[in-house]
Amino acid sequence: MTAGKLTIAVLGAGNIGSTLGRKWVAAGHQVAFGVNDPNGKHAQALRTELGDKVTIGSLADALNSNPDVVAMAIPGTAMDATIAQYAGLLDGRTIIDSANRMAGGPLDSFATFQQHTPRARIYRAFNTLGWENFADPKFDGVQADLFYCGTDGQARAAVEQLISDVGLRPMYLGGVEQVDVVDSVLRLWFALAIGQRKGRHLAFKVLTR
Repeated sequence: MTAGKLTIAVLGAGNIGSTLGRKWVAAGHQVAFGVNDPNGKHAQALRTELGDKVTIGSLADALNSNPDVVAMAIPGTAMDATIAQYAGLLDGRTIIDSANRMAGGPLDSFATFQQHTPRARIYRAFNTLGWENFADPKFDGVQADLFYCGTDGQARAAVEQLISDVGLRPMYLGGVEQVDVVDSVLRLWFALAIGQRKGRHLAFKVLTR
């Protein structure tokens, strides 16, 4: 896979999924949303807003769109069951895991992906900041950074492009073994944004000399 105009299946159309989908549509990509209720009020509103620039159907519909990239933006509590149910459609794909499992244990779903989709290329991204910072990623004109990890290779270029198309600067931390490092950024974000009441409009920037 090479970077360019991509077909993206976005599973979930909540704050994160809909925000990312809007940004990718604006960048010229083809987006297929997969939701639990394609005829619900939220899906209808998104369909009215974006028109023929997107398709909105079931999770299976989105995965059957032959996507270059699958972005998982469903609740963390639903990840295990969803991965197992749609393993046949997910295996071999380039997948971005942006869901956080907040109920205890690992925040990511890498182990479940590795069990059910061993040929997939998995990336951990878009999970360390509040969705508001995807909608508006600049702070006084300064572009925020997004830390991510995953398999190196051609698929990584597509993931970096999608991060850049949201307006963030990609900061690669290494392969899948770095997932705990990426997730530690989420813990830092919560400690500052929520614990220290800095607010959700908070992001990070790497400075070098």
